Amino acid sequence: MWVESNSHDSTRSLSTVRVGPFTVADASSRSILEWVTETVRAGIEPSTVLFALHVGGLLHRHDERYVGTMNRSSLTYADGWSIVLLARLGRAERIGRASTTDIGQPLIARLAQVLGRPVRIGIIGGPPGLADRAAPALLTTPGECTVVFTADGYQKSYAREFQEMSTSPLDVLIVGMGMPREALWVEQNRPHLRASVVLTCGGWLGFLAGTESRAPEILQRFGLEWTWRLLQDPRRLWLRYARGLGVVAAMTVTAAASHLRRPTLPRSSR
Repeated sequence: MWVESNSHDSTRSLSTVRVGPFTVADASSRSILEWVTETVRAGIEPSTVLFALHVGGLLHRHDERYVGTMNRSSLTYADGWSIVLLARLGRAERIGRASTTDIGQPLIARLAQVLGRPVRIGIIGGPPGLADRAAPALLTTPGECTVVFTADGYQKSYAREFQEMSTSPLDVLIVGMGMPREALWVEQNRPHLRASVVLTCGGWLGFLAGTESRAPEILQRFGLEWTWRLLQDPRRLWLRYARGLGVVAAMTVTAAASHLRRPTLPRSSR
């Protein structure tokens, strides 16, 4: 297993754990960043596809197409303390919260070091104009990246963007359409996505563009960042979070009961 290691043997895999029907990396954010950069360095996969599992994803746990898509990714990581809690009840040992908002820019910085040049980025997602407003926030450190194109997440055709990637492949494609749509879009269009890393990002574009603000550190530390987001957009988010709390509570009871009954089994790896 390649977990919490200083080794550069990128053929090794991160351990995984089950969260309901989903397979999630049992790893810290540092290990995830190391694994991705080493995978890109070694050129193991044409595209390394990264999906984030959060409470919104749990709401669609009975959608077989969505679950299959998530589990066919190169790596799915825990975006939220509720996922971390459920994973630990499933005997996870090293898992930590790894929100895209926190790992996105460090990943770009690491890739710039590995590649020895600015990272070529494409951004697809959000309503018209959001990706354009988000792009400058990625360019704050000179030499780390260049944004090749931006596009909203509601276009009928992405032929121009696919042609751009075909002509000159990207290092990172950021896709922000909300789950499950962004994962299904990546799966459907995967043959056209010429990028070393495909990163779905949920609400990260809103944070980059300044349409939403991050919660205070104290709320993030105690897993209460969702309350801050709810206060900023209650009409859009209250029902999602209410349903999410109910799902997490039910899954916690089920996972806790299973944890008490189940003997210790060999851990899986991917």
